Amino acid sequence: MGAPDLLRTGIYSVSEAAELIGVPAQKIRAWIDGWPGTEKAPVVSNQLGWVDKQLALSFANLMELRFIAFFAGAGVKINEIRRIMDEVRIALHRPHPFATNVVFKTDGRKVVAESARRNGIKDLYDLRSKNFEIGIVVYKSLKDGVVYDPKGEALAWYPRQRLAPNVIIHPSLAFGRPVLKGRGIPTEAIAETAKVEGSVEAAAAIFEITTSRAKEAVDFEERLRRAA
Repeated sequence: MGAPDLLRTGIYSVSEAAELIGVPAQKIRAWIDGWPGTEKAPVVSNQLGWVDKQLALSFANLMELRFIAFFAGAGVKINEIRRIMDEVRIALHRPHPFATNVVFKTDGRKVVAESARRNGIKDLYDLRSKNFEIGIVVYKSLKDGVVYDPKGEALAWYPRQRLAPNVIIHPSLAFGRPVLKGRGIPTEAIAETAKVEGSVEAAAAIFEITTSRAKEAVDFEERLRRAA
């Protein structure tokens, strides 16, 4: 099997993934590459590995990390998360099942729930609500903002849909960097131009976009940096 096509898979550094997911970089590194000095295995099956001497991950991995962050934030131990993901990967015959919509379907939810129970978690979908029936609503938050292709694979992601409804991440656009929908202009480039030129209006003129879209891109980038 040949090397992944970076123009289609997207490529992210540990720090970029940490900013987008909203968790510390050291956690992302451990989840994707294991724990240094220990025998603890990674939680995610890394699609890219090392690229140009830097640890890299794909868009599919980025989607999986969102699930890990959700489960970990809800109090599930990392060893339990790893076992659940390994079991679901085998049961659903998907290398990256948490980067698909299969886990939101009835059979997928059942597989994940059963795997969780075998690993000592009674109600995986109910980690925050304490009510199993409302679990679908809790889980739905992970599906919101994600666009799936006809095969059920995650195709694109609106990482901050409320703050920046026109900022999208698509692995085939700008190597997976956040861009303005419909224009493909990286938000980082717009924010950097606004900084250099001294105003959002100047950046909007240079990229031939509206001031509101330029401001949206700048606000998005600023929010990412503050959360890092």
